[in-house]
Amino acid sequence: MKLTKVEAGSLQEALRKIRTTLGDEAQIVGTRSFRRGGVLGVGGREVVEVYVTDPRPRPRGAEGAPGPSDGAGRAPAPAAGGTAAAAAGANGSGGIHTLSQALDQLRDEIRVLVREKEELADHPFIKQAYDLLVERDVSPKMAARVVGQMKGLPLPIGLPDPARVQSVVAAQLKKLFLPNIVPLVAQRPRVVVLMGPTGVGKTTTIAKLAARSKLTEGLRVSLVTLDTFRIAAVDQLAKYAQIIGLPLAVASDPVEFQSAVKTFAREGTDVVYVDSAGRSQKDELKMAEMREFLQAVPQAEVHLVLSTTSQPGTLRSIAERFTAAGFQRVILTKIDETTGFGSLTEALVEIGRPVSFLTDGQNVPDDIMISDPERLADLVLRTGNG
Repeated sequence: MKLTKVEAGSLQEALRKIRTTLGDEAQIVGTRSFRRGGVLGVGGREVVEVYVTDPRPRPRGAEGAPGPSDGAGRAPAPAAGGTAAAAAGANGSGGIHTLSQALDQLRDEIRVLVREKEELADHPFIKQAYDLLVERDVSPKMAARVVGQMKGLPLPIGLPDPARVQSVVAAQLKKLFLPNIVPLVAQRPRVVVLMGPTGVGKTTTIAKLAARSKLTEGLRVSLVTLDTFRIAAVDQLAKYAQIIGLPLAVASDPVEFQSAVKTFAREGTDVVYVDSAGRSQKDELKMAEMREFLQAVPQAEVHLVLSTTSQPGTLRSIAERFTAAGFQRVILTKIDETTGFGSLTEALVEIGRPVSFLTDGQNVPDDIMISDPERLADLVLRTGNG
């Protein structure tokens, strides 16, 4: 396979050059863009490089050496199957087939991205919307999905108004996130369990939720901790319980957990908030223990607590491993500590659970808010920590 590099000032210009010189059969296998010239990154001109396979037949010995022959000037007959890949397979080079498949997939993905970029250039409003999302660290794939929803809308013509672009983009972002509908509780008390890895702020979030329910909503609230592995965690929740004026039960096994919930039910508790031990998503034993606790109280509403300071790949990995525990909702913490919410958009959409609450500080009970798709869209489009 011969690769040819084509340079141009834009992707569209590069594609025109490819069609002119190599024809429509050329296949794109890679692209990159950079600035050439200038001083310390200032000035210069934009350059786009596109690498394509050259479909034109190559003369024998084109690389400076004669092609193989049978001694009479004739090229040897192809191996059974008629292709070099078949011959390689006969020699046990199965990796070539795998590499070929990977290249085919890469070409398909690049063609899709190129086509999407060409379509974006058709309307200045859509292009500016796409650029806005990418500037907010939304992945190109997700940005293309969002603006793809806009193509059927009556968009204004002419130079786009930035405020109008942001408004339309926010409306489309809202459609990505599931609504935060509080589930109906068939029996009292409502049991809310928070789970998640160590260090995401579960105990502080429990205190915020409990104080909010008692002080703002006027509910009768009780607390349970399953985190008997760390004395400090029990002490911390006990202090919160004392300050807010709430009963606290410590459950070291599923039977004690079930008993505590039944006791609080008899006492007329409206909602029980449950703090669980921080568990690594890679610790299968601890995950199995958590499932046993939840099986003891099957009506429990389970929220997975995730820190927005984590990388998108980490969020996906955590959610995937905690899926076995059956969480229904997500709580996002430390929003005040993240510089950009946009990079998390694709991960949150892939997790596929409603976001119930957002926390943005350590103050109890103030730094917590109910989430909804509109608020999430605003977080994606905001700049910095404002």
